[in-house]
Amino acid sequence: MEKKTKELALAAILTALSLLITYSPLKLVLPFFTLTLGAHVPTMLAVFVGPWVTVMTVIGSCLGFFLTIPAPNSIIVVARAATHIIFAFAGMEMLKKKYNIILVIVVTAILHALAEGIVVYLLTPIILDNSTAALTAGGIAALGTIIHHAIDTAITAPILFSLTKAKIIKRRYL
Repeated sequence: MEKKTKELALAAILTALSLLITYSPLKLVLPFFTLTLGAHVPTMLAVFVGPWVTVMTVIGSCLGFFLTIPAPNSIIVVARAATHIIFAFAGMEMLKKKYNIILVIVVTAILHALAEGIVVYLLTPIILDNSTAALTAGGIAALGTIIHHAIDTAITAPILFSLTKAKIIKRRYL
């Protein structure tokens, strides 16, 4: 299969998955934080395909959360989902430079947590009129994101291994 056709197919599949996962009942929703099991998996897989596939996957996730989380919480959740582009592109660059995969996971988890924590801190006053609550919410979101990132990495690893073994995703970075 031609490379561009394969990327297009993977972009469509991963984008659809990122949107559909937002409808999962395996979700914890707080006023400032959501944890949807597997929500990062399509983005984490897209990192191994390419930049535009990753962008499409993040857009799918943002759209899904916009459609599934009621306002005003959707503002924070969609903004948090949009920050996934930061950890994804950082991971992509680290993999291109052949950094150890464990280091990539740790660095992307930290970037992911910081980005989401900052978004929650900045946007929580829209929902809760209290700056102390915003700081606490940002900290909880950052800690929760580290845990969520680790869980979704554990889900992604065997899927990535299988897709690589089936030659669906090229192991150009590992």
